[in-house]
Amino acid sequence: MSYLNVDEITGIHIEHTSKCNLLCPQCARVGSDGKKNPILPIGELTIEDYKNLLTPDLASHIDRVFWCGNYGDSIASNNFLECLEFVRHSGVKGLTVVTNGSAQKPEWWIKMAKILDRDTDKVEFSIDGLEDTNHLYRINSNWQKLKENVESFIGAGGNACWDYLIFDHNRHQLAEAKDLADEMGFKEINFKNTSRFINLNDFNQILELETKNYNIISSWENKNTDKYEQIIDKFGNFNAYVDQTSITCKYKTSKFVYIDFQMKLWPCCWVGAPTYFYNEDNIQSRQLKFLENKYGKEFNSLRTNTLEEVLKKDFYATDLVSSWNNNIEDKNPKLFTCGRTCGEIFEFSSRRRGLNE
Repeated sequence: MSYLNVDEITGIHIEHTSKCNLLCPQCARVGSDGKKNPILPIGELTIEDYKNLLTPDLASHIDRVFWCGNYGDSIASNNFLECLEFVRHSGVKGLTVVTNGSAQKPEWWIKMAKILDRDTDKVEFSIDGLEDTNHLYRINSNWQKLKENVESFIGAGGNACWDYLIFDHNRHQLAEAKDLADEMGFKEINFKNTSRFINLNDFNQILELETKNYNIISSWENKNTDKYEQIIDKFGNFNAYVDQTSITCKYKTSKFVYIDFQMKLWPCCWVGAPTYFYNEDNIQSRQLKFLENKYGKEFNSLRTNTLEEVLKKDFYATDLVSSWNNNIEDKNPKLFTCGRTCGEIFEFSSRRRGLNE
């Protein structure tokens, strides 16, 4: 069974750039020393990439293009508005941009609002707290600049949503944030727990991180700690769970694909993320290297292949879906990322809504 055929795709998740103005802990672009990942290349998509990808035939059945990065934030790119405007008029039915919101000038945000002029277009601002707390995870963010940008975007008619990750240091501000969201004109505010502070080597503890301000950050009421205990009781260890769990692929179910900042096609953002993990000798990185050795480094490049050509290659045409019935040591191994993210019990994603919303 193939992953998806071109005519089945209804959504595209794009990482426009590897650039970002922030250094959030646990982001793949940040090393353990809190500095930028030194092996991460600087790259971004071009207007030609979008024109080559979004043909009239493809755009006609795309319900949503969704920009959200493993490594970067689209607003850090100087060519993003040009590319956004092209996609807006390509025939795609709806656009979503996920951003930290604390870069560019108000005039830039006004232009974005004019481009995203339909009810089906929106910006999701990732703001994890208020003036005294947002910067504790969103390191280098500036509250006044962020607030000014949001006000400019909403004031120019843009549809804005607020995504709020709940931590120990900001959980007391939920009611105040809801009031501020209403006051500023956000369409909604979504409070989300996150699994990103679960330590896969020891699920019995929440991984604690110290920011440069020496404030302890941990995820709040993470339900995955309970789920981990269920996994250990039933399977003995997490790898055994990955080996045995059935897979219900979130992206395949939503009929989405993911394109990274080097114009490479991945089944989802989670599978593509370990490409530039720094100093991480882990199974996810090893399995990606295995894929590159097996299929070739450019097997999924949309700069050297068309979308249809990539989806007809063995990885997408047969191997990926069949691997979900295998274990992580097989000749065609189940990807650890697939079992961790889309297995029966453990929920790695912190997203509250479906991809198409």
